[in-house]
Amino acid sequence: MSTAESTPDGAAATGGRPGVSGRNVVLVLLGGALVLAALGGLQWYTADGGGVNSAGTGFTFTDLHANATSLHAAVSGAYFDWLGWTVFVAAGVVALAANVPSPVTDVLRVAAFLLAVLGLVATYYALAQLFDAQRVAGGSTHSVVHNASFGFWAVFAGFALILLGGTLGARRG
Repeated sequence: MSTAESTPDGAAATGGRPGVSGRNVVLVLLGGALVLAALGGLQWYTADGGGVNSAGTGFTFTDLHANATSLHAAVSGAYFDWLGWTVFVAAGVVALAANVPSPVTDVLRVAAFLLAVLGLVATYYALAQLFDAQRVAGGSTHSVVHNASFGFWAVFAGFALILLGGTLGARRG
């Protein structure tokens, strides 16, 4: 290994100097890929017997936005319109930056943690508000996880991986 390469724990190959944490960057990138796939078109819910399920008639992130808009669920509408993407990009960028040794690494690690938690909480809250609006409109009384499909689980796993990769961050010397 050259002196510019780093080991998985973030220490430079020679002299134990701090470096970019390859393992943590991989966690952030895997998490980002999962969230991107979930927001970009994976199915979040499957239907119950062909009827209207607790996700309305929609199944993907885009379909959930249409349902939130038609049900006048404000937070859900914002989340499935722009907030989900914004939190994802912010959490991913900050988590990656937290893996580069700098004087602000500790601040970036805390920010990555908070943004990833915001992603988890905002996702669940937006879904809960959408399900509540669906219930009020006479729809399903099932929970948020009822009929959850891969996209639903991918977004939560993705934000969790971003949280881990960003919070662990770069090793400081």
